[in-house]
Amino acid sequence: MYAYIAALVVGGVLLGASLLLGGHDADGPELDADGPDADGFDKDVDLGAGGDAFWIFRSVRFWTFFLAFFGLTGVVLDGFGLIDTSWITAALAAGMGALAGGSAATVFRVLANDETAEAASASDYLGKSARVLVPSRAGGVGRVRVEVKGQLVDLLATSDEELGAEDEVLVIEMDGTRARVARIERD
Repeated sequence: MYAYIAALVVGGVLLGASLLLGGHDADGPELDADGPDADGFDKDVDLGAGGDAFWIFRSVRFWTFFLAFFGLTGVVLDGFGLIDTSWITAALAAGMGALAGGSAATVFRVLANDETAEAASASDYLGKSARVLVPSRAGGVGRVRVEVKGQLVDLLATSDEELGAEDEVLVIEMDGTRARVARIERD
């Protein structure tokens, strides 16, 4: 019974601290054959052959949830006398801890690897077609709408040629948040 209480207290304190302090998981290094992405982080979630299938046991989040739910299950089952056999209680508590820890670690890992919330960089705009919203004279400033990473973005735009409303243009350069565009000629 004391082991369950100790696990519940340690796991509960760690969970509480991560909620209050905005916890970040401290997984060990990735072992991936293709190496890290250009920004230095590996964004693959690979649990199969060729990847590191044991990443979960190096996850602080796994052990935090494991301890909390192992302890909680053991305290409830043993404390209320719901199961008389101690090895069944231990097995159920370990199973619940592993399920909760594995689920939490996997969900947070997948969410952390989700790229849809990342801000677009200047290179994401290059080569994209856009629609002119506000026309401009040659060398003047207008406004275009471009789709980047599934989002429609309106940008200030300059061009060496006159642009009319609804013209289709190509983003050829980015200068900060201003696009330099060229009209796409249609036959």
